[in-house]
Amino acid sequence: MKLLRPMKPLLAGAALALFAGAVAADKLVIQAGKILTLAGEEIENGVILIENGRIAAIGAANSIETPWDATVIGGPEHVAMPGFVEAHSNSGMDRTNENIDVAPFLDIRDSVDPVAYYFEDCLRWGITTVNLQQGWNCVVGGQGMIVRPHGMTVEAMMMRPTYGLKLSARPKSGKSRATQAQALRTAFGDLRRYLEDLVQSEKDERGFAKREALFQGRDLEGEKSEGKAMTGKAWTVAGLELIPRGAIDEKQAPLLDVVEGNQTIYFECDRAMDVDTALSIARDNGFLEKTVLVVDADCWEAFDAIAAAGVPVVLDGELVHMHRDPLSGEETEKFAAGILAEKGIPFALTSRNSSTQSLWFQAAKAVGFGLDREDALAAVTSSPAAILGVDVGTLETGKLGNIVLMTGDPLKVTSLVDHVVIEGAHVYDRSKDVRNKQLLDGTQPSGTQAEPTPTVAKDEE
Repeated sequence: MKLLRPMKPLLAGAALALFAGAVAADKLVIQAGKILTLAGEEIENGVILIENGRIAAIGAANSIETPWDATVIGGPEHVAMPGFVEAHSNSGMDRTNENIDVAPFLDIRDSVDPVAYYFEDCLRWGITTVNLQQGWNCVVGGQGMIVRPHGMTVEAMMMRPTYGLKLSARPKSGKSRATQAQALRTAFGDLRRYLEDLVQSEKDERGFAKREALFQGRDLEGEKSEGKAMTGKAWTVAGLELIPRGAIDEKQAPLLDVVEGNQTIYFECDRAMDVDTALSIARDNGFLEKTVLVVDADCWEAFDAIAAAGVPVVLDGELVHMHRDPLSGEETEKFAAGILAEKGIPFALTSRNSSTQSLWFQAAKAVGFGLDREDALAAVTSSPAAILGVDVGTLETGKLGNIVLMTGDPLKVTSLVDHVVIEGAHVYDRSKDVRNKQLLDGTQPSGTQAEPTPTVAKDEE
C-alpha cells in the first residue's frame, strides 16, 4: 500500500507571492522616464513622491529631493500614469443577481470574494479602483460599493462602502420591457404609499412606529431615534418628521435615500427605448441628478435625450453598434464612444473582460475607431473617477497615490504593467507574479510541486 501526500495548493502560494510586500510605505518615490499626469503636460524623466498615501510632490527629477528614508521603485524605462478606474462591474462576487425583483435592502459586500481571480487580474491590468454593482438581471438591485482590488478581507478592500444602487430598465429574465417599467414604477409607488400609511398610523396611534420598530428588534439609538422631514425633489410625504428614521422598514429605507437624493443610481439600459424609461422614472422620483446610465452601444439613438438630461454614461461592452436601415437594409457602424464625445456627454468605458480586454484595450480600441487619445485615456481614468466622486484618476499633488508603472505607452499592445501602487502601497510587482510566470513560461511556483511519494515495505502493507 502506498501513502500519498497531497500537493500544496497552487492558489495559496500564488496569491501570497502576488501580494507580497504590499505594505504601504510612509514615503514612496516613483521614478519614470515619462509621467502621464492626465491633468496637464507630460513630464519627462519625472519623480512622484507619495507620503501617507497621497501625492506630496510631482515633477522633473531635478526639481524634487528624494527623502533618504523613502522606498524607491521604477526607473527611466517606465511610463507612469494614474491607475485605471473601472466605473461599473459585477465581477468578483459569488452571485451577481438575486431572484427577488426588488432588493435594495441587500448589500453586495456580503457577496464579494476578496480572493477571486478577478481582483488579481485587475492588478495585472493596472486597475486600482472598482465600482461593484449588482448585475442587470434585476428590477431594483442591492447596494453597491467602491473597492480597491487588493486585500484579504472585504473591510481591507473597501474604499467607499454602501455606494450606489442598481436599477434596470433592461428587462430581467421572464419580463417584457413593459412589465419591467411597470415594476420599477410600482416600487416607488409602493414606497410612497408605505410612508403615507406609516405617518397616518402614527397620527392615529401615537408611538405606533417606535413600538413596531422595537417589536421587530431594530436599533433606535442616536440619529435613528430622531425623525426629520422628507426632502425629496419630486414628491414628499408630509409628517415624516414624526417617524424615527430607524423605525422605517429596512426594505424601504434604501429607496427613501434614493428619492431624497442621498444615493447614486446606476440605471441599466441596453436599448434606446430603455433610456426613455430610465430618465422618466428618475425625473418622476427626483433623482435625475444622481443618475448614471449604464448603456450599450445600441443606445446611440437616445444620446440626444441623454445630453439634454445632463447625466453621465458608462458605456458597457462593445463600442460599436451595427445599425441596419429599416428601409434600405444598408448597414452602418455607429461608434458609440465617438458620438458621446461629439455630444459632450461625460462617459466612462468598462472592460469587456478582465483577462484579455481590460480598460487599456478598450481605450486603445476607441482610438482605433477615431476617438482622440486624450479622451480615450480620460474615459478609463479621470472621467470614471469624476463619475464615482473619488479622489483619483489624475496625478496631482494631494490626490491619492494610485499609480501604474508600465513598460511603454499605455495604449500599445506590447506594453505591460510592471508595478501597481494603491494609496502608497506597492501592491503588484510583475516580477513576483508567479501565476503569470507559470502561464507565460511554465515556471512552477515554489512550494507547489508534488512531493515524492514515499514507499512502504511489503511487510508493512
